Amino acid sequence: MKKPEILVVDDRPENILAMKRLMADLDAVVHTATSGNEALGMVLKHNFALILLDVQMPDMDGFETAEMIRLSDDTAHIPIIFITAINKEEQHIFKGYQCGAVDYLFKPVEAEILLSKVSVFLSLYNQKQELQHLVDELTKSKKLIEEQNEILTRLSIHDDLTGLFNRRHLNTMLEHEFYRCKRYGSNMVVLLLDLDYFKNVNDTHGHKFGDFVLKTFSRRIMEGTRSADLSFRFGGEEFLIILPQSEIEGGMAVGENIRKLCETQLYTEGSVSMQVTTSIGIASFQENSPEVPNAIIAKADEALYQAKSEGRNRVVVYQYGGGESDSSQ
Repeated sequence: MKKPEILVVDDRPENILAMKRLMADLDAVVHTATSGNEALGMVLKHNFALILLDVQMPDMDGFETAEMIRLSDDTAHIPIIFITAINKEEQHIFKGYQCGAVDYLFKPVEAEILLSKVSVFLSLYNQKQELQHLVDELTKSKKLIEEQNEILTRLSIHDDLTGLFNRRHLNTMLEHEFYRCKRYGSNMVVLLLDLDYFKNVNDTHGHKFGDFVLKTFSRRIMEGTRSADLSFRFGGEEFLIILPQSEIEGGMAVGENIRKLCETQLYTEGSVSMQVTTSIGIASFQENSPEVPNAIIAKADEALYQAKSEGRNRVVVYQYGGGESDSSQ
């Protein structure tokens, strides 16, 4: 921390010189002003630990100067010790305290008294600065902890590779949406998606290109869904989408849109370019009446299995007694 600063205000140069000599050994920076107006200008530029203010000055005396300092919220906190050669009558002392003085010194000033009083205020200033520094550090630490917690929270619910929500967060959100449907009689649709023949992608072009396909496919999912929809990496090359407050027709439209994107747009990185299609199984709360949250995933999985068995690259909606194919290659 930088040294505390003291302002000495006196219209007589010899008095200023004497005060500076008395305080030469203090661990502080001493500034001087020869008028009230000059002092007012300086308090706006420095954070003074203490002002030693002469009372008897031309144009603006010490009382007026102190009153002006007290008018500003930025300077009102600065302690002021009046230094005066006028009489010690109570009305003068009382006026000084009314103007904001914290203490009085009478001329001729005794060195020991001056230094002891100044040292007290320097010590208080240093303690205040240390406390403020501690508060600032704690504030920084709190902000850093909050930022780290935010990052950790994000990492704990997102898949590292794709940026989609992970399986852990799926369990939480699926349960939340399931019981909201039960309570309010609303609907939700679940889509389970699987990249077709993805093992061949890794075997032929390596896992780096496979990761590229997974990340690109995740972006296509985000492009094909609403901001309110919830997209998850279910595991490996499987993905799951929850469409809250949606009907089966909306789920079919989303699934078909994503399927067409994969069918028509190649995955291209460097010299490698290939098509990877997707199979999609769909189930919904109202149409399939799942008894527990995971049951709706099981039904979507059955529909996905049918989509694969029928040749892949298609969307199938789960129905009792078997799925119904809604689009084909």
